[in-house]
Amino acid sequence: MSDVHQQLLFGKCHNSLPPLRTRVVRIFTSSTFTDTSVERNALMRDIYPKLKDYCKSKYGLEFQVVDMRWGVRDEATDDHLTSELCMNEIAACQKLSTGPNFVTFLCQKYGYRPFPPKIPAAEFEVMRKVSMENGQSVELMDEWFQKDENAVPPIYVLHPISSKLTHFNDNKNPEKMDEDRKKWWQIFESLQDQLRNAAIVCETKGKFTAKQAEKFKISVTHDEVKHGILEASDNKEDHCVCFVRKFSDLEQHVDNKEAKNFIDIKWDNNEVDDEAKQLLTDLRDRSVPSCLKSPNLVVSTLNHWSEKGIDLDIQEHKQYLDNFLKTFHETMVKLIDRAVEGDVNNVSNDPMFEEILQHLTFCKFKCQSFHGRVNLLSGIKEHLQERAQGKPGTASPMVISGESGSGKTSVMAKAAFLTASEWFGSNSPAVIVRFLGTTPSSTGVRQLLKSLCQQVLTIYGDSISEIPDDYFRVVRRFSEVLRYATRDKPLVIFLDSLDQLSAAEGAHRMAWLPRNLPPHVAIVVSTLPSEFGILSRLQSILPETTKFLEVKALSTDESMKIVESWLQSEKRAVTNSQKSIISDVIQKCSLPLFLKLLFDQASRWQSYLPPNRIQVESSVKGMISLIFDRLESYHGKTLVQRALGYLTISQNGIAEAELEDLLSLDDEVLQDVYAYWLPPTRRIPPLLWTRIRTEINDYLVEREAEGSRVIYWYHRQFIETAKERYLQDPKVVTKLHKMVSEYFIGCWSGGKKKPFKYSQEQMKKFNKPETDAEDRNVAPQPLQFADGRFNIRKLEQLPYHLIFMEDMDQLKEHALCNFEFLMAKLKGLGLGEVLQDFTSAIEHNSSDNEIRLVSDAIRVGASALREESENLVFELIGRLKDADGKYIAKLVSDAERSAGSQVPLLPYNQCFPEAGGLLVTQLIGHTDEVQCVAATTDGRLLVSGSKDKTAIIWELESSTILHTLKGHHDGPVFHLVISPDNLLVITYSYRATGYQDQKLRNGQINVWNVETGEHFLKLDGHAGFGHCEMRITNDSKYAVSEMYTEGRDRTRIIRQFFYVVWSLENGQQLYPPVQAHKDAINDLVLANSPEGRHIIVTSGEKSDPSIKTWDLLTGAMLTEVLDYSKLHRRESEKLAVTADGRYISFHWEKHGILDVHTGEFQYFNERERNGPYMMKFIDNDEKLLVLDNFGLICYDVSTMSAIRTMSFNGGHGGKEELAFIVKNSNMEMVIALNEGNEYGAVWTPPKEGDRSDYCDFVERLPHIKDLTDLCVVSQQSSQLAITASKDKSIKVWNINSIKKRDGAEKDDYNKDKNEPFYLKHEAIYRVLQRVKTVDEEQRIAVADNLGKHLSLYDVDVGKLVSKKKWEGKYNHALSSLDTTPDGRRLFGIGSFNLTEFDTETLQVKSNKELDMSCSGIRISNNGTSSLLITGRSYADDIYGYDIEKQWYRGHHDPNTRANNIHFLRNGNVLLVMTSSLVIFTLQNLDVIFTKKFEFHRSGDNMICSAVTKDERILYTGFQDGNVKLYDISSGNELTQFQAHRLADDNRYGSDDYIISDLNLSSRDQFFVTSSSDRTVKLWDVASLRQVFVFGGHVDVVTMAKITADDQLVLSTAKEQFTVHVWSTAVGVQLININSYSPIESITIIPKKNRVFIMTSDDRAMFFKVNKLDESKLRARLEEKKPKKPQPKRSSPTKSKTGRADKQLDESQPTGQSGTVKSKSCVVL
Repeated sequence: MSDVHQQLLFGKCHNSLPPLRTRVVRIFTSSTFTDTSVERNALMRDIYPKLKDYCKSKYGLEFQVVDMRWGVRDEATDDHLTSELCMNEIAACQKLSTGPNFVTFLCQKYGYRPFPPKIPAAEFEVMRKVSMENGQSVELMDEWFQKDENAVPPIYVLHPISSKLTHFNDNKNPEKMDEDRKKWWQIFESLQDQLRNAAIVCETKGKFTAKQAEKFKISVTHDEVKHGILEASDNKEDHCVCFVRKFSDLEQHVDNKEAKNFIDIKWDNNEVDDEAKQLLTDLRDRSVPSCLKSPNLVVSTLNHWSEKGIDLDIQEHKQYLDNFLKTFHETMVKLIDRAVEGDVNNVSNDPMFEEILQHLTFCKFKCQSFHGRVNLLSGIKEHLQERAQGKPGTASPMVISGESGSGKTSVMAKAAFLTASEWFGSNSPAVIVRFLGTTPSSTGVRQLLKSLCQQVLTIYGDSISEIPDDYFRVVRRFSEVLRYATRDKPLVIFLDSLDQLSAAEGAHRMAWLPRNLPPHVAIVVSTLPSEFGILSRLQSILPETTKFLEVKALSTDESMKIVESWLQSEKRAVTNSQKSIISDVIQKCSLPLFLKLLFDQASRWQSYLPPNRIQVESSVKGMISLIFDRLESYHGKTLVQRALGYLTISQNGIAEAELEDLLSLDDEVLQDVYAYWLPPTRRIPPLLWTRIRTEINDYLVEREAEGSRVIYWYHRQFIETAKERYLQDPKVVTKLHKMVSEYFIGCWSGGKKKPFKYSQEQMKKFNKPETDAEDRNVAPQPLQFADGRFNIRKLEQLPYHLIFMEDMDQLKEHALCNFEFLMAKLKGLGLGEVLQDFTSAIEHNSSDNEIRLVSDAIRVGASALREESENLVFELIGRLKDADGKYIAKLVSDAERSAGSQVPLLPYNQCFPEAGGLLVTQLIGHTDEVQCVAATTDGRLLVSGSKDKTAIIWELESSTILHTLKGHHDGPVFHLVISPDNLLVITYSYRATGYQDQKLRNGQINVWNVETGEHFLKLDGHAGFGHCEMRITNDSKYAVSEMYTEGRDRTRIIRQFFYVVWSLENGQQLYPPVQAHKDAINDLVLANSPEGRHIIVTSGEKSDPSIKTWDLLTGAMLTEVLDYSKLHRRESEKLAVTADGRYISFHWEKHGILDVHTGEFQYFNERERNGPYMMKFIDNDEKLLVLDNFGLICYDVSTMSAIRTMSFNGGHGGKEELAFIVKNSNMEMVIALNEGNEYGAVWTPPKEGDRSDYCDFVERLPHIKDLTDLCVVSQQSSQLAITASKDKSIKVWNINSIKKRDGAEKDDYNKDKNEPFYLKHEAIYRVLQRVKTVDEEQRIAVADNLGKHLSLYDVDVGKLVSKKKWEGKYNHALSSLDTTPDGRRLFGIGSFNLTEFDTETLQVKSNKELDMSCSGIRISNNGTSSLLITGRSYADDIYGYDIEKQWYRGHHDPNTRANNIHFLRNGNVLLVMTSSLVIFTLQNLDVIFTKKFEFHRSGDNMICSAVTKDERILYTGFQDGNVKLYDISSGNELTQFQAHRLADDNRYGSDDYIISDLNLSSRDQFFVTSSSDRTVKLWDVASLRQVFVFGGHVDVVTMAKITADDQLVLSTAKEQFTVHVWSTAVGVQLININSYSPIESITIIPKKNRVFIMTSDDRAMFFKVNKLDESKLRARLEEKKPKKPQPKRSSPTKSKTGRADKQLDESQPTGQSGTVKSKSCVVL
């Protein structure tokens, strides 16, 4: 690492810093006014747009041109600053530009030769004296120049023209304006001659040096060339270009009145100005060629001059212009290419070092003008030295606060500067400094932390590849990397202006900032005192020992010294009267920002300025307003309003090229600028913005944002003042956002002309029509550039401005319902940025249903989209296909069209849970039963605990796993509690039951950081048994738990009951466990004393039923409360506490309220009730909700009476605290568990005053297994119910979508569980058919999972055609379907009913009552004969049945369990059973032969089978993993081989069908097997060789199918809610389809080459099978393969055999490079 890199890395900015790399090509074009207008206009029109596009598309660079001649009017000369501005711009171009920075056009006109507007007093007085000695009048010199003694040394200043000639810029009085302008040019000529002659004399007499005299002789263009080329640094050939153009016959036409525009002519005699000619010749033909050679010097000579100069009607001229433009373009491209190629070693090419350099440069800049603050710096120094040495004491960050403008940033900069340079001597620590909000990487908290991690890891020599991208993981990583600091190499981090962080990802909650730092680490942060509540948040979450410092206003004396020091540094002074004005105003405000504004004003004051013309204000905003007043006065109100308006409404700043384009599109601005003349091209003259920026440059920050260099206000007061001044009118704000939106949409790029109107005066003056249109030459805005880079500026800025434009149609059309935009942003910026757009849009307009639906669709599919952006196609089609709205229809259509042949299976119906529906998402992550769930109070995060010994932290908005908390529990996580500040979660394993079972004893209690997922503390000392849930104090500093211990005393068990208190800062117990009651502690809550101290409230059981209060910090008992009026006292089983901690609800005989402050209690006016399961205060503690075995009762606390009672049909569940009352826009609801915990139930309670107290059932919240927990979460725009289940999943439900049912079924809550049919009827389902195509695959009929309905779908469009309720005898379910071979007849069977349905309408055509209860029907190839199957668990009997004649043909009694029935074309039936196969006749079921299987051991049963197309061979899969082939005609075994194998194949359970499914492809090319070994294998039929192994399933694979075209294999696993899709050509997983429910069946529709999937929640999923290009597939597979990792220094891990472990057994015959691991939702 170089010394420069080392210097930057350790934060040392006291030495010189390398220049910042800029992302801009910025050229200054120098020429004279009149003779190059054709070339400059052609460049503006034809070449600059091309160069803009080239730079942006190839390198991501902004191309800017500074042409101070183009579009400049005479008004620009009024203040005489043009030349000074030009030199400043040249310097800026040289500093900023990548590649070319200066281009000059030298022709035959030397140009304007003004005298300096500011002349040192000594020089001016010498020239004045010389003039007088030569007999010249000095009256004009005295009139137009005035001495300014505030300059040090003094100068003479040229007055503005309009101060003497008041009509010089008065366009409203053209005659007077012309008169004053003539006067000025006469005065100018006289002053020019006098000063030039005096300078020559002074030079001759030795009073002036040549350099002093030169500035009175040379032209502006000469001065520009001198600065841009002659005096430029080395490598001029890389930065400078000169174009020379000469007319050989020009001097022959000097008598032509137009010649003066092309050659310098004396005004008095109309002859060539020989002095100017000689100066130009020396410059053009000698000086420049001595510096530049070809190709940087391009000379063109033309033979024929015309009055137009370059006349395109002359062929020679036209050819010249074409060659000039071509050469210009080629030259610029070469220089740009060369610069980019040569920039590869720039420090700033490394993004990390570029970030560091930007902040160190800013730090150094802020230190340059720093004064005072000695005591503050001393306090910071002392703290940093203590932390660096590792001394005990404050281990938390230091916090500096102060009002806006108080100088916090300067203090932070100076402290960082001194830390790295002086405070620590030679052993200075590594210093990291970030001025938040000044760069994109310091604006968002996630980007900030990632940047900090990168720098820390590099400082300490670790790899930066370990830094995660997502917020929560990078927060955790940040805490980890801080531990790298050592005594020899301490670490100090400065984070200035926390309030400048974006609010995204909860940055202002400050959860990301470590509360306790490792040794040798110090962090110093600064913030405003009240903005976003950051300071108060820090005060509440940081330890009490944290050091807080305040930056206060400066004293008057200190302030005066600072202003005087600044003036002195600028070589300025003020008069005594002006000093008095400064002193007076400082008395009223002495904030450093105010002093800076005051200084900027004072530095402009001349000594001769009368006091009554000095304007100052006594506030920061007042001073800013003065700046804006001055800008408007000098540059025009309209221009300033719009320029600063566009700047202020920008999101992260605006690029100057963008601002110039926007001003060029703003016709109100252009009408004002061009009110009295017409431009050659309708764009804003660049000089106008340059002049404005020059005056406010110190208050702007320049930074990188989204790949561009942008500017924005640095100080918040400028933003606020600009908003108050320019953005108060909502119409104006909307108009500006619309203009920016149109710009990023690209409405007026690509040569499209924008219409505008001429004013009446312009129409009259210039003979123009009322309307016209012109190309504004603005930059194009594609979503993606030619080189594949995304247009990040457009992706970020367009939705932002469309949202604030408040035109929802435009927002949907161009962004949020635009498939190309969404896909580009998803790929270019990630899912988080996409979701943020929708969040912002909904916050601004929550009523737009289309945006909300698309938002819901993307949020529900977040996990799939995070894995692979291409899954956006699936999510949009699968959720929005049937949604209403024209923009959604277009979005879905574009998604379908974009898929093409890229997606192997394309959904074409709304097959996922609908967006905006009841089910929001399903969270899959635990590997065992989920036991508990809890959400943070802001609804952002969910934490779940499981029997798998882990807890998971989820982000609810994106349904993403943030952290898995593991490694600290050796038993199930049964409970968890989140701290009130949402920063900590406590997980624990003790149980509230099981007193006798020592196996349940588990006292492990762990504390985790919610944001980082880090294990924070372990709370030791718990006995392992407990009855009450843990509690955390409202300040999140203490945790309290109840526990009991068990012991034996010979004949009896002795139990003791305690509470324990831990500190959540260090994990220590505050004191030994306190025995609270003689008997068990029923409940424990936390309250507050009148003095604000924490109080523990306990209620006892049986022999000690009192309620006691305890001082939490000391453990001392405060009060004991008991109802002494009762002889037989009942215990209070539950307690609840109000938010303020004063009132406690309890239950003895009745429910009551206890005032903790007074010890008094009062009962509610209600009869005695049993002990409650739950008590909670609701509605701002105005009501109390109690749940007991009678239902819910709601009390009014103020009246101490019951408002209403609520009872439930079917019960409410028995788990504690599992009932919630919520409200949405439609109704009030009660959400609870049903009595058996089978599902969540939603009820509508009776209204207050209703006679009935029964709740109406509204909705089920089902899982496929029992529920274990339930919670309700309120978010900003929605309410969610969250259910946890034994099925290992968590479901999130949108309560807002629930609507009250009309005539809801009272028994609806007793529905069966939502378990797949094949699991409920595992032994018989293989011989039953529940999905059948009808009418030549036009439609498909489906029996639902519960057998209650029959549905008919149109296969072509995937829509439901008809749905019919099954009405079988004795309410038996519909169990089986079948059709005749032609698909024209459809039959269903359910117990005693055999029904025929119409295949188009499902109308019942016939209904036959059978003689016995049947489970299934199978119809033969002849269409009349069928088999009826009896038995619920197994196929007990098979009967032949003629469906035409309705009579029985025969009977067959299977000797073992039937697994498959195959109808053969010869009229026979092949019955495949677990231990034998039988062939019998269809006519009367006579057995032809029986073949028993030979088993090596008992239990090796046949599970599945398939028959070849020619019906010669039967393929069978056996429970032991063997595949066996049989000759169908004889039943003889042909061959067998081991297809699958378990690690322990001697043990079989119900799930251990080693081969669970077997299917042949449609053309008998392949067959596929699935297994409980969690793999699927593809086999070649001809050779019986294994082709590919498909792995990655998480459970027993239950199904595997091959599509009709043999391209794809589809598989699914037990309790896995996905379908894996594999390629038979290349053996990789192509996609992973999330079904959000277990798969009921997968049906191949062969003729149409479609796939139909039915889920256990009865959703129909239709997919088209796309033809894939195998060569492209293989090519993309190569692209997707991870690059070979670099070898690590450490040796490979050795296995027990002594060799390095390999991923795969090399002997395993697999496809590609081995078993293909599942990659969730990856589309190749």
